[in-house]
Amino acid sequence: MCPEPKELYKVFRAGGRTFPVYLEYDEQLDESYPAYPDFEERPEYTGEGRPFATAEQESCPHCKPNVPGKPTPGDCGGCGWFYREQMPYDPIGVCMCDALRRKPKSVEEERE
Repeated sequence: MCPEPKELYKVFRAGGRTFPVYLEYDEQLDESYPAYPDFEERPEYTGEGRPFATAEQESCPHCKPNVPGKPTPGDCGGCGWFYREQMPYDPIGVCMCDALRRKPKSVEEERE
């Protein structure tokens, strides 16, 4: 018996990429929820070396308030470095913090 195909929840755009998010069913709760990418477990980067993040990820040591004078947020969604490409409350974005940016790979490194 084949597993049922997952239902597409929504497609988000960030950093020039698209991220399809599917609904997953939780038998214990008897409800479905959107399963967002886990960028902490499996990091992904833009072509410029900036990390993708979800708004709900726990903030890092480089986190800064998105409004001057506010306390430091506990998640990426409230961080001043978190860039949302389309809507102000998009759950997937790009971290614009230079401290977390990785150097783009050279052509030789990409071949390895």
